[in-house]
Amino acid sequence: MPTRPSSPVPDLFAHQPPPRSDGVLAVTITHLELAPDDWTRRGIAPAIEVDIVREPKPTAAFYLRLYDRVGRPWLWYERRLYGYDELTSLLNRPGHEVHVARHDGALVGYFELYEDEVVFFGLTPEFIGRRIGPWLLDRAIERALARGSSRLILNTNTADHPRALDTYRKAGFRVVRSETRELQDPRLLWPDIYRWPPK
Repeated sequence: MPTRPSSPVPDLFAHQPPPRSDGVLAVTITHLELAPDDWTRRGIAPAIEVDIVREPKPTAAFYLRLYDRVGRPWLWYERRLYGYDELTSLLNRPGHEVHVARHDGALVGYFELYEDEVVFFGLTPEFIGRRIGPWLLDRAIERALARGSSRLILNTNTADHPRALDTYRKAGFRVVRSETRELQDPRLLWPDIYRWPPK
């Protein structure tokens, strides 16, 4: 991955601030919603075959592997704070779904739905930039609406992929509010896992 001449941080992550000594990660969280009539289908079929399968009874261990592969570059960490039993119960509550996308057995990404929310959505780094994201987002929206949602909600923050907000807005999501929050920085909570700068 190319890097900026003046920085060791890959361009894809250059928007993420370096860790602070106080362990705080300041982010702006943008909340969005989508009305079915506003959905703009943007995704064309990817150049590779991608299969999407719903995981019927995800275990915590299975889920955390997905969460780590997709979310670690974007500093996702909240689900790491759950105990295994608590996380398994959350994942298997009524109305909760985990859909996994793979190519030739390799993890492409996943999306997670609960009630009217797209809880998590993303790709593994190897499949970013291959025009799969908008197509997979269409599949997530399609499934969520098929479940009977009259509107969908999701959020993204300033540590996420730099094009995430634009991707959601182009699909028809509209911004309803933004907030600034100070989170725990996983790069200091788990320095052996969330290495900085990212490779």
